[in-house]
Formats: sequence, structure tokens, C-alpha cells
Amino acid sequence: MIILATILILMCVIVSDTTNGSEMNCYPVIRVPRNTVFLAPVMSVLKINCTITLPGCHRNPRVSWCKTYGNDCKALNYTNHIRTEWKSITEHEWMAFFIFLNISMEDTGFYRCKEGDTTIGHAINVTVTDNGEDKVSHNQSNTIHDLNTPPNDGLQWLWYVLYICSGIVLLVFTIMIVSFLYIIRRQGRKSTRKDMANKNQYMETEKNDLLLPPNLCLNSDVLTSVVYRV
Repeated sequence: MIILATILILMCVIVSDTTNGSEMNCYPVIRVPRNTVFLAPVMSVLKINCTITLPGCHRNPRVSWCKTYGNDCKALNYTNHIRTEWKSITEHEWMAFFIFLNISMEDTGFYRCKEGDTTIGHAINVTVTDNGEDKVSHNQSNTIHDLNTPPNDGLQWLWYVLYICSGIVLLVFTIMIVSFLYIIRRQGRKSTRKDMANKNQYMETEKNDLLLPPNLCLNSDVLTSVVYRV
């Protein structure tokens, strides 16, 4: 019995040391872009998020959210109109969400994401408006595209049209330049060939005029008369 108790105590000590060693090498990291702002109309659904990385950790994240009041960040009391969730991205990376199901003007403020008791992310500014807008937006410094933010389709198709028109104009201009250069080159070749033909014809005519008949006697009188006739 003494031996068995000793073995159990040693096993507990080994397991405890292994767990403590793993926690000592665990350094949680929370990624939230600075100056992140979310805008939402009252009575809408808003989802804010933070990314949590646990390098060297062998556990799931322990995520909590708090709201800033002055220098303190007080834990939130979860009610029917808010909930939290998280999903795994990689083996050591997760994304945590804080969801306002029916956001109100009182929800305006700064919220922070926490992992455990010591690691906390940058503040997220949540601003609730009562102007009846039906869009939820946040600043572009946030690398996570919130599902509540619709794409700006109005400007997107306009840029596509501009790109297509610019490409067509450039193509037409290029074809015109190439055709113009081809016509000039072709006309230049025709002029050169015509000039060469005229020159050859002229030289042939001059040569024929200077040739003597084959049956002509080469005496001085005849040659003189022939020369004078020319």
C-alpha cells in the first residue's frame, strides 16, 4: 500500500509539473487593430470580433469581454440581447465574437476582448446611431470583414465600366497607329519600286541610243556622220 501511494503521488507531481510547464510556455496574443470603430443603427444586429493566438498553449481560449468605464474595464453581464461565440481558424488561432442582437443607445462605448486574466486587446469603439440607417460599418483598419457590412456595389460596377472603356479606347488607338504606319510603309515601297523602274527604263533607253549597228563600218567619215546624226 505504501508503494502504491508513493507511485500515485509521483504521478500527480509529474502531471502537475507538465501542466505548469505548458502554461509557462503559453503566451496568449490578442490582435485588434488600433482605432477600430463600428457604427450601427439602433435596434440592429452588430457583431464585433478579435483574433486570439495561443502559441505554445495546449488548450482552447478562455475568452471574455468587458466594457470600459474610465480607467476600468468591467466584465459584462450577459443578457438576452447579447451573446458570445468563437470559431477556430488554425490549430493555435481563434476568432472571438461579441454579438449585439438588438443594440440600443446604451450599448455605445468601448469594448475590449480578454484572454484569461492578464491578456487584453485594444479598445473597440461601438457607436450606436438613431438616424434610421440600415448599414453597419467600421473603419478599414480592421482586417476582418464583418458580415454586417455590405459591399459598395454602386462604386464597384462603375470602376469596372471605366476599366473596360479605357481598355477599348487603348485597343482602338493602337490599331489606328499600327494601320497608319503600315500604310505609310507600303506607299514608300511602291514609290521606291516605281522610281527604280523608271530609272532602269531610262538607263536602258540611253544604252540603246549609244549602241552602234553591227554592220556599220568603222571609218572616220561614217563615224563622224553617225556621231553628228546623234
